Amino acid sequence: MTLRISLALWLGLATPVFAQPAPKQPAPKPPAPALRPAAPPVVDDMAEFDRDLDQLFASGGLTSDGAAARAAGASPTVRRRLAEIEVAIAQTETAELARVPVVSGKLSYTRLSKIDAKPIQFGDLTIPAFPSLNNSYLAEAQLVIPLSDYILRYPKLIDAARLGEEVARINKRASEVGAGQDARLAYYEWVRAKLQVLISQRQLIQVQKTLDQVRALAEVQRLSKADLLRVESQEAEAEQVVDQLSNLAQLREEQLRLLIGAGTESLVIGEDIRSDVAGATGGKLDDLLTAAKQKRLEFKVIDTGIAAKASQRDAERANLLPRLSAFGVADYANPNQRVFPQDDKFTGTWSVGAQLTWTLNDALVARATQRRISAEANELRADRENLERGTRIELLAAQQAVAIAQHALTTTQKGLTAAQEGYRVRKALLNAERATAVELVDAETELTRSRIAALNARVDLRVARAQLEHALGNDTK
Repeated sequence: MTLRISLALWLGLATPVFAQPAPKQPAPKPPAPALRPAAPPVVDDMAEFDRDLDQLFASGGLTSDGAAARAAGASPTVRRRLAEIEVAIAQTETAELARVPVVSGKLSYTRLSKIDAKPIQFGDLTIPAFPSLNNSYLAEAQLVIPLSDYILRYPKLIDAARLGEEVARINKRASEVGAGQDARLAYYEWVRAKLQVLISQRQLIQVQKTLDQVRALAEVQRLSKADLLRVESQEAEAEQVVDQLSNLAQLREEQLRLLIGAGTESLVIGEDIRSDVAGATGGKLDDLLTAAKQKRLEFKVIDTGIAAKASQRDAERANLLPRLSAFGVADYANPNQRVFPQDDKFTGTWSVGAQLTWTLNDALVARATQRRISAEANELRADRENLERGTRIELLAAQQAVAIAQHALTTTQKGLTAAQEGYRVRKALLNAERATAVELVDAETELTRSRIAALNARVDLRVARAQLEHALGNDTK
């Protein structure tokens, strides 16, 4: 265009040399060159992103510890454990009431058929006939004291019931800890999703700004249509990513709401994951396992269950031996069976004694019951061994996860620094027409990926730390 304008000007100036003189006219001004589209104002994208993060992490919002504390009250499993405690308490009371002597009473009335009584003749002696009574009344009280059970059976049964109650209480506490752990992990996944939404929205804004600049350049034919279409495609992809991550964040929030019983409460993030956390817990794996077996409630549940089975087995041993009982009976009857001859009046009598009984069927059943209880105890011992193995692997995996997350935190921070510098340089070069829009879009994509990776590393470190603390049993306090 400059060449054409210069040529036209040169022809216009050369015309008076070859043509007749004409009235002098002012020389035409050359047309103004096409204006370069004004560069958009320089915006500090990094500062804007940091401000968005500051707004996301609200003071006084929900933290992972707060979510874990609220989960215990909202967990149906914990409520079930509460009901199991009530059942265990009732069973303990039943076992203790077995020590109360057996006291029973009876009131009865019996109508007897009439008997024609005849005199009894003994040689020359004649005994007149006894009167026949047609009505019988009885008031009886009985007391039975199982003496041998007080020594051999009841103490073991009560001990087993109390251990069962303790198992129920430990199970409830373990369920509270498990619900808290689930809520803590769900919280961090919710934070991760919210961060990804923020980053994707920031990427969409960056792509839209780049698209506006690319369109302005394309209008004056400084960029090809292919570059414009490439950036427009990038905008559509960024919009789709925002929609997908927004749906994921909504799902994660709903999961968290269910775990902590939030209902329609507005949830905001109160834990700034950009702050540093402690590193990996040192120590040998065997030492960590020993500490975990002392702290974790799952081991206490199994150990207490094994002790309860031992008490049940000892209580059944009493059924193999004869049972000694003391008893007492008081009767107030009309007629009293101990009065002879019978008289139509109420008479009180009593009797006390002791008895030693042994039943073959009870002994046979007791032996079978002992075998069953021993087998159940062995099942618990096998469960404990499996728990110990699983805890060892869980500890090792958690330790490795913490170490990997710490390394990833350092690596991703370096990558984020490089991506931020690369984006800044590409944006400056594009404004100076020394880089293409495609290069800027690629720099934006790399910056977004680096931001996600850096923040994911911080979330991963917190998740790994929570899993390690749970594996060690430090969250049982």
